[in-house]
Amino acid sequence: MNFIESIFSFVFGDGDPNQGIEEERWKLIGQYITSNGGVVAAEELAPYLDVETSGRSADDDSYILPVLLRFDGQPEIDEEGNILYRFPSLQRTASSQRSGRKEYVGRKWTDWVGGVEKFFKEKKLQFSKTSSSERALVIGLGGLNLFGVIILGTMFKEIAIPPSGFIKFASDIFPLLQVYAGSFFAIPLFRWFLVRNKNAQIEKRNRAREQRARALELPDISLRRKLLSARDMAQRTVIGQDQIVYSTDKDFVEQDYEAREWDRRFREIEKSD
Repeated sequence: MNFIESIFSFVFGDGDPNQGIEEERWKLIGQYITSNGGVVAAEELAPYLDVETSGRSADDDSYILPVLLRFDGQPEIDEEGNILYRFPSLQRTASSQRSGRKEYVGRKWTDWVGGVEKFFKEKKLQFSKTSSSERALVIGLGGLNLFGVIILGTMFKEIAIPPSGFIKFASDIFPLLQVYAGSFFAIPLFRWFLVRNKNAQIEKRNRAREQRARALELPDISLRRKLLSARDMAQRTVIGQDQIVYSTDKDFVEQDYEAREWDRRFREIEKSD
């Protein structure tokens, strides 16, 4: 970056690296649910969410509510009384080789947390993208400005200010020069503390999500049975070539009849889900 950009980066920063990252979060959640057949336990989505641990019981799954609203999910209870979450919209895919039937999509234990990112990770903020040499030049400029303001202030105290002329003009704008020289270091100093605090919070959230992801890799007996139940419940409805509504190979009347027939069969599939 050029010198002007270096000054701006040092004083005001370079923006939030996590801007737009929420879409990436939802993408990861959708990929994980889809890769596991559309049925998951709440613990499986915790590595992608911001779960408050203080004052929350172990059975409180309220943190999954935004996911249910986003992907139109619904809770279901298995034979052992575990609450699982089914997402029908993430279970259906199109296939040119299979007929409309339910397909078991249970996966091996070692693959359950594979295929997609194991947990959602936020990026830490950078104080400035300037290099060490660029930062040294910017700090040098700021120091020179501050030194000049100090010298100028001393001069104004020792000399009489004429009613007009350049010295009078410099005296009038001197408060602005003081603000400029002070802000050159005050703003970055404030940002440094702010970035440090935000990075500590980001690190805390990342660590919490990583710990929940590790809990899925080495689950206890109850969690393992819950995950197995979710895999057993996971089913995918596949729409094959024999269920395609319109085709250029058939006339409109024939296709209209088949469209009604397809709609009837599709509703049967919906009910069987």
